[in-house]
Amino acid sequence: MSQETSVAKLAGIGKKCVYAAKDLQVQALLGIFQDDPALLTIPIIDESAFLGTVSRKDFLNLLSRPFAMELYAKKPVLALLEDLKGKKIAFPPDLEINEAAVQLLSLDPTLQTDAFPLVENGRCTATVAVADLMMAVAEQQRELLHALDRLSSRIREEVACGVKVQQDLLPAPDFSFGAVTIGAGITTCSEIGGDFFDYFSIGDHILGLVIADVSGHGVQSGMVTTAAKASLHTLISLGVTTPSGLLAGMNNAILATTRRTLLMTCLIASIDLSSHTVTIANAGHNFPLMLRGGAGKAEMLETTAGFPLGFERDAQFPEVRTGFFQGDALFMYTDGIVESANAGGEEFGYDRLMDLLLRERDVHPTLLHDTLLDRVAAFTRTGVFDDDVTTLVARFDTTESSSSKEN
Repeated sequence: MSQETSVAKLAGIGKKCVYAAKDLQVQALLGIFQDDPALLTIPIIDESAFLGTVSRKDFLNLLSRPFAMELYAKKPVLALLEDLKGKKIAFPPDLEINEAAVQLLSLDPTLQTDAFPLVENGRCTATVAVADLMMAVAEQQRELLHALDRLSSRIREEVACGVKVQQDLLPAPDFSFGAVTIGAGITTCSEIGGDFFDYFSIGDHILGLVIADVSGHGVQSGMVTTAAKASLHTLISLGVTTPSGLLAGMNNAILATTRRTLLMTCLIASIDLSSHTVTIANAGHNFPLMLRGGAGKAEMLETTAGFPLGFERDAQFPEVRTGFFQGDALFMYTDGIVESANAGGEEFGYDRLMDLLLRERDVHPTLLHDTLLDRVAAFTRTGVFDDDVTTLVARFDTTESSSSKEN
């Protein structure tokens, strides 16, 4: 980016607000959301003074509770601001988009926020969708590529900001959901990697897992992972929760961002603890592995792999389903681990990976990533990887009686 190019500000990506007066009835507010499925948040005002916002996700979650509609229908929307829980995030219109992304991730590390208001002098001037913010950050990172031959301290600062944004996009590497324990890790071979992982919950019994790998690495690949993360959580907030549906939506978002210049392989798994099943959809990614409890073997789940994301518009991604029971462990990974080669050019490969997983099956999921990397490094005799390496494991640890997440 040249010194003459100004950094984009939030005002440039804000959208016109659909306001609601504080005394509007809740049932009327519901009608506004129903009339516009793309509407993510509504500012509440007293005359023109900004009081707060009601997000679609929080609002519909509240109304889904038993008797909530009967309780709230004729109440004023002002009551929602008092009853809805969660962080209230607002930014000034002149805040730069990179700084806004960093501040947003510090306030909401898991990006539960779908949209936020721009507030100036006590008045809401516009709203910004988080997906639009991340797309704007990604586009700005893309523009940096054209100025790498004129690297300056300003560019280094922008790249450093991109690194921070990408790192903050990743969830915590350890997580538990009922009886399922999650362990994940990512090791990049450059400042900004092209891999990412994520997980999300749908209600009390369904856990979603995501792992992805952009072709190449560096700033441009980091741009794609940013767009993928943003589109994933926007789709979830709009009610898209199946692996196939999420891949289809992410595919179109990445295609619009990269215009086929980069592709992303992606695997999404949905674990349903109530039915003890895993549903998987695959966009050109490595087949996941299942370690069956007590079976003493690793099973490769050979899904139907569709095109990578960003290759073909409106692509479809078939789903497959398998059982998931006590003692089972689902292992997802990127190809950096199996394609690591020794000095003779021999790759670590799938057979060694499956054997290693069986030998290390008692290692806690949160320690598995580093354990695997140590073993691969011993094989290659180097601690340097030519590609990003990401792993994600979900292990069903305990009895069926504890397999549902408590409310």
